[in-house]
Amino acid sequence: MMSVDEEQDPTAPVHGLQKALAVAAVVIAVPVTLWGVQLGPAPMFVVTCLATAVPLPALRSPRHFVGTCLAVGLSLLGWGVLGVMFGMVVFWPSALVLLLAAHADPRRRPVAAKAVGGIGAAITTAALVGYAAFAWHFHIGPALAEPHTFRAVTAPGLYRGVGAAEEHLKPFGATHVFGTESDEGSYLDVRFTEQLSAPGREKLRTEISRLPGITKVTLCPVPTCG
Repeated sequence: MMSVDEEQDPTAPVHGLQKALAVAAVVIAVPVTLWGVQLGPAPMFVVTCLATAVPLPALRSPRHFVGTCLAVGLSLLGWGVLGVMFGMVVFWPSALVLLLAAHADPRRRPVAAKAVGGIGAAITTAALVGYAAFAWHFHIGPALAEPHTFRAVTAPGLYRGVGAAEEHLKPFGATHVFGTESDEGSYLDVRFTEQLSAPGREKLRTEISRLPGITKVTLCPVPTCG
């Protein structure tokens, strides 16, 4: 049973460390939500992200804040299991940080609260670094990279067999030629090395445009063509 000295003053505000962890839980939920609305069921990601912010209105009431953090944190852990097929497990870091926020009051547990706060900070930092690395590797880096593929618009099915085209274009700097088809159209993709000079690239583009059935040749961004 808790002693009088250990009991929390009901009029005392939520400790700053707890507030910081509660805000951190929301912050680390935002990047995965932005990612999820593009690839998965957007409403599920948005609603789950909003759920991580539920403890914030209770910041003026320590008792309600602690209870809300525990309830939302445990709910998010369970929701991650139930919604694993939809990617809801990505909200687990927020769930863990909320659970830690409920126990991060140094006025009640001076030593334990510091340890809990450190763990929460480590989870937050690891999550943000991981998200940044993911964004750089799959989005920012490719978007900034210099394209090394020409994409030519062709008639449907024209270049399913690209052997002749590849043999013709290799002397001009092409390293790999392949045909692609999608709902957006049919294309002939021609890759070349970084060492190919600007005049050489322009000559390769000209040779591609001279192939039968080619209507347009452009540089293809790395996120699209690799």
